[in-house]
Amino acid sequence: MKKTLLTILAIAPLGLFAQTTILSDNFDAYSVPGTVAVAGSTLWQTWSGASGGAEDAAISDSIFSSANNSMYVKNGGPSVFLNDMILAFPSAYTSGNYVFSLKLYVPQGSGGYFNLGGAWTTGGTGYQYGGDFFFNADGSGNVDLASTLPFTYNVAAWNDISVLVSLGLGTKTLTVNGTVVGTRPWTAASGFGAVDIFGIAFTNAANATQVTSKFYVDDVSLVSLPSGAGLEENNLDAQVLVYPSPNNGQFNIEFKEALSPEYNVTITDLSGKVIETSSVLVNGATTASFNLNVSAGVYLINISNNETRIVQKFTVQ
Repeated sequence: MKKTLLTILAIAPLGLFAQTTILSDNFDAYSVPGTVAVAGSTLWQTWSGASGGAEDAAISDSIFSSANNSMYVKNGGPSVFLNDMILAFPSAYTSGNYVFSLKLYVPQGSGGYFNLGGAWTTGGTGYQYGGDFFFNADGSGNVDLASTLPFTYNVAAWNDISVLVSLGLGTKTLTVNGTVVGTRPWTAASGFGAVDIFGIAFTNAANATQVTSKFYVDDVSLVSLPSGAGLEENNLDAQVLVYPSPNNGQFNIEFKEALSPEYNVTITDLSGKVIETSSVLVNGATTASFNLNVSAGVYLINISNNETRIVQKFTVQ
């Protein structure tokens, strides 16, 4: 059988399996008219640090995902750059696993963009890009480079966007509207420290021709998937294979060279919601089969014998 390489992640204590929200903003506490870096100065700044000017995005109450406001980002047309918003984290994280998410609305004929990067200094001195995410005017998207990890999104509608950054593995995984687009290397050596939401757009995934950039952002959040307490992380006393991945919800967990007679299996989504729990009795080598009725997306499997543990990621398409 084919062995599938799976991402190993450190998650919260068994039975809790929680995430920690580091920061979030739905823009609803701000007043219209106004600008985000002025009203939300504890979270937001512009690239140059000059709040209230041309770089500062407007607060909008005309289009929103959660009532009543969103952030409206724009440029002045091709190569006429205006809004450039920075969400700097409390620190630049150099280890661990994080999920950055937002809601994105791109009107017809326009486009949007954001990037995730390393340690932030006002003015962008030394800023390192960890990942670039393009939402093009034709409804296509791509990651980092022209035509790389192509995807589609819904034009003139709200889209659920999330990026799982695994600093231990040096990867980022993009999910759009519940569908996993794919994984690319994380390229910021200084860690994960900021989000840059910038008014730039292209006609299509070739990224050759710029167009007007106007888009709305709402329900921004950054959460961490914390490591467990009292367990030896990612050192299960058995070899474990999960296959196939991607799958349709039907998959197997194969245990080999197991030293313990029983293992606890907890399956969750990325928000920490428990999908299924079970115990597997193992006699040296055992294969346990699962059949989940879940939507497409990324899920996590926590396997433990209460002394050692491993967490793996798999994809349902």
